[in-house]
Amino acid sequence: MEMLNGISIAFVTVVLTSVIGLLAWIATSVVDLKTDTAVIAVKVNENHKMITTLWEDYVDRSGNGNLAWLNEATDIESSSKEKIY
Repeated sequence: MEMLNGISIAFVTVVLTSVIGLLAWIATSVVDLKTDTAVIAVKVNENHKMITTLWEDYVDRSGNGNLAWLNEATDIESSSKEKIY
Protein backbone atom coordinates (compact mmCIF):
# COMPACT_ATOMS: atom_id res chain seq x y z
CA MET A 1 0.00 0.00 0.00
CA GLU A 2 2.85 2.38 0.78
CA MET A 3 4.37 1.68 -2.63
CA LEU A 4 1.08 2.59 -4.33
CA ASN A 5 1.01 5.89 -2.44
CA GLY A 6 4.59 6.63 -3.54
CA ILE A 7 3.73 5.91 -7.19
CA SER A 8 0.59 8.06 -7.05
CA ILE A 9 2.52 10.94 -5.44
CA ALA A 10 5.19 10.66 -8.15
CA PHE A 11 2.52 10.61 -10.87
CA VAL A 12 0.75 13.66 -9.41
CA THR A 13 4.10 15.46 -9.18
CA VAL A 14 4.89 14.74 -12.83
CA VAL A 15 1.43 15.84 -13.97
CA LEU A 16 1.53 19.05 -11.92
CA THR A 17 5.02 19.88 -13.18
CA SER A 18 3.86 19.31 -16.75
CA VAL A 19 0.79 21.51 -16.27
CA ILE A 20 2.82 24.31 -14.69
CA GLY A 21 5.37 24.09 -17.52
CA LEU A 22 2.58 24.25 -20.10
CA LEU A 23 1.04 27.30 -18.44
CA ALA A 24 4.45 29.03 -18.31
CA TRP A 25 5.00 28.28 -22.01
CA ILE A 26 1.55 29.69 -22.86
CA ALA A 27 2.26 32.84 -20.84
CA THR A 28 5.59 33.48 -22.59
CA SER A 29 3.99 32.83 -25.97
CA VAL A 30 1.24 35.37 -25.26
CA VAL A 31 3.82 37.99 -24.22
CA ASP A 32 5.82 37.36 -27.41
CA LEU A 33 2.65 37.63 -29.48
CA LYS A 34 1.70 40.94 -27.88
CA THR A 35 5.22 42.27 -28.51
CA ASP A 36 5.14 41.21 -32.16
CA THR A 37 1.68 42.75 -32.58
CA ALA A 38 2.89 46.05 -31.12
CA VAL A 39 5.88 46.12 -33.48
CA ILE A 40 3.65 45.40 -36.47
CA ALA A 41 1.23 48.15 -35.41
CA VAL A 42 4.08 50.68 -35.34
CA LYS A 43 5.28 49.59 -38.78
CA VAL A 44 1.76 49.84 -40.20
CA ASN A 45 1.39 53.36 -38.82
CA GLU A 46 4.71 54.40 -40.36
CA ASN A 47 3.72 52.92 -43.72
CA HIS A 48 0.36 54.70 -43.52
CA LYS A 49 2.09 58.04 -42.99
CA MET A 50 4.43 57.38 -45.93
CA ILE A 51 1.64 56.24 -48.26
CA THR A 52 -0.53 59.20 -47.23
CA THR A 53 2.24 61.57 -48.28
CA LEU A 54 2.72 59.76 -51.59
CA TRP A 55 -1.04 59.70 -52.24
CA GLU A 56 -1.38 63.42 -51.56
CA ASP A 57 1.49 64.07 -53.98
CA TYR A 58 -0.19 61.88 -56.61
CA VAL A 59 -3.51 63.68 -56.19
CA ASP A 60 -1.80 67.07 -56.48
CA ARG A 61 0.02 66.04 -59.67
CA SER A 62 -3.06 64.44 -61.22
CA GLY A 63 -4.94 67.71 -60.72
CA ASN A 64 -2.18 69.55 -62.62
CA GLY A 65 -2.32 67.14 -65.54
CA ASN A 66 1.30 66.21 -64.91
CA LEU A 67 0.86 62.44 -65.28
CA ALA A 68 1.82 60.07 -68.06
CA TRP A 69 -0.95 59.15 -70.45
CA LEU A 70 -1.79 55.54 -69.75
CA ASN A 71 -4.93 55.24 -71.87
CA GLU A 72 -3.26 55.71 -75.25
CA ALA A 73 -4.02 53.12 -77.94
CA THR A 74 -1.04 51.05 -79.04
CA ASP A 75 -0.28 49.46 -82.37
CA ILE A 76 0.86 46.16 -80.85
CA GLU A 77 -1.29 43.21 -81.87
CA SER A 78 -1.81 40.32 -79.52
CA SER A 79 -0.82 36.81 -80.53
CA SER A 80 -4.13 35.29 -79.53
CA LYS A 81 -6.46 34.08 -82.30
CA GLU A 82 -9.59 35.29 -80.54
CA LYS A 83 -10.44 38.94 -80.45
CA ILE A 84 -10.81 40.36 -77.00
CA TYR A 85 -13.06 43.34 -76.50
